[in-house]
Amino acid sequence: MHRLDWSDLQYILAVANHGSLAAAARALGVNHSTVQRRITSFEALQQVSVFDRKPDGYKLTIEGQQLLEAAKAVEQAVWGLERKITGKDLKLEGTIRLTTTDTLLHTIVGRPLALFHQKYPDIVMDVSVTNSILSLTRRDADVAIRPAQSKPEPLVGDHVGDIRFAIYASPDYLRGKPQPTLAGLDWLGPGDALANTTPGRWLRRTVPKAKIVMTTDSLLAQGCAAQLGLGVAMLPTYLGDELDGIERVDVAYQEFTNGLWIVTHADLANAARIHTFMGFMSEALRREMGSGA
Repeated sequence: MHRLDWSDLQYILAVANHGSLAAAARALGVNHSTVQRRITSFEALQQVSVFDRKPDGYKLTIEGQQLLEAAKAVEQAVWGLERKITGKDLKLEGTIRLTTTDTLLHTIVGRPLALFHQKYPDIVMDVSVTNSILSLTRRDADVAIRPAQSKPEPLVGDHVGDIRFAIYASPDYLRGKPQPTLAGLDWLGPGDALANTTPGRWLRRTVPKAKIVMTTDSLLAQGCAAQLGLGVAMLPTYLGDELDGIERVDVAYQEFTNGLWIVTHADLANAARIHTFMGFMSEALRREMGSGA
């Protein structure tokens, strides 16, 4: 057996996780032929068949299953080593990979980010705007600013405020609803990326499915649709109160809140740029939340 190359194991993990060469290539940021070549070369070099090539995708062989378990252990060790190395960095320079939502960036997070850049110009922000939850354990991002009911382990960070919600619609839409009820309104609902969020769960419990006229994976998009008169949307007040052309709907419902957190992995918390960013943003976000969120 020849010495294993960690980069080869990454290709095997990607194909195993995604089920096809094309999907693995997209995840790795390479082309289809590169993935095929690396897998074929690995199998030939190690004299082992890792995958059965099926019409519906690549399936692990028994030997491949055993190799996958070992590869996952190596992957966890590499991620841990990367986090620990980054955590010992004492320089106020380099890149911080931040993940947050479009709604938060548009309203609460954007201004503090600009102020942070002015104070620490040698730190580059790489911002991933997504409503999907990226893994800080896998180093998909270094820091997350996102809504959550609680802080998941093994993350560390601060609860910077509570997010309040209200129902919004355009005045033109509401003119046809003099005495609105929840079941009598046309709703703009969450898509798959928002289905398990606090407002997504509330909507499933409260609103008949037949009354949902449109779904989207963005609260900002829901707000835009409400501006156009397509229906009503349950929005965080820090967004809904700022959007022109919509107003709060006077209708009875059970109110709820969600928490806003800034978190990082415990292994990264002592890196100078991460520690400085977390402290700066925690204070700035509390000020932003206190101004009307």
